[in-house]
Amino acid sequence: MKVSTVIPVYNRQELVKRAIASAQAQRVDGHEIVVIDNRSTDSTWEVVQGLARSDSRIRCIRNEQNVGPVRNWRLGIQASRGEYCHLLFSDDCIEPVFLNETLKVLDSQTALVLTGHTILDSQAVRAVSNFQSQEVISREEFLEAAVFLNPKDIQLLSPLSALFRRSDMLESLIDEIPNPFGIDFAGHGAGPDQLIFMLTAVKYPFVHCVNKRLAVMHAHAGSITIQARDLSLPRECARWYFVDKHWPQVRESYRAMLWLKSKKNPVYRALYDHVDRQVGGRVRIGKAIDYGIRRLFRLRGSYPTSDFSPSTRSR
Repeated sequence: MKVSTVIPVYNRQELVKRAIASAQAQRVDGHEIVVIDNRSTDSTWEVVQGLARSDSRIRCIRNEQNVGPVRNWRLGIQASRGEYCHLLFSDDCIEPVFLNETLKVLDSQTALVLTGHTILDSQAVRAVSNFQSQEVISREEFLEAAVFLNPKDIQLLSPLSALFRRSDMLESLIDEIPNPFGIDFAGHGAGPDQLIFMLTAVKYPFVHCVNKRLAVMHAHAGSITIQARDLSLPRECARWYFVDKHWPQVRESYRAMLWLKSKKNPVYRALYDHVDRQVGGRVRIGKAIDYGIRRLFRLRGSYPTSDFSPSTRSR
């Protein structure tokens, strides 16, 4: 099996039809569609079983109990058989050439392939991406955009817009991120979704982009992320986890950045206090000033990345 589309679903008997149809529209050899139902209480299971009977590419799996959204993602990826894997959420869809276009450029030096995206609500187009015109992004620029400054607006909104290796997804998907706030990361996925990108990108020299908008995200009242409302703290906690565990040489710079952010937005204050205790010592004002100036003028920094050499990391 070459590539798997994994569709996790819970109580979306109507919306899931559109997601599955967009997966069925892909025309690549060795393609399977794994639909994993998180013990829906509506007719979702019957709907996906009916679709599977008419398309041999579709495999349906039903959990014995509801395990939460992020663990459902993992179970679906574990059940997949492809070398490459795409996570397609049940309320979203992809264009018919998504897999063809992304598979073309996923080589041994590439962590993942991003496409552009469109965000729709019930009325019209809410937003579109433009970063995808940058066809190749270095590991350093990608990680800086994920953690610090993002002058080219490289948007890591959702794994929906990316193709990964299955092995990397399983290694990088973390459903519980240690934090002092009692945040239930497994319950909404904000944080784990971004860590998939960061923990994969750190292992390879490049990220590739397809200069087309091939992923379509649908904003609606039933969306998990919309129901969760403000996700800025969970996502910042995920960034700190990545820095602390995988990019420790920028801990000082990260603390200085968070100190400035906490002055503007009090939601970050408790996390700053936590990070401050972890790093120890005093904030280096020079690093805070450097970050502030670069933020003002939208300039990239020069963060140490010596331990990102592929020769020092297992693949």
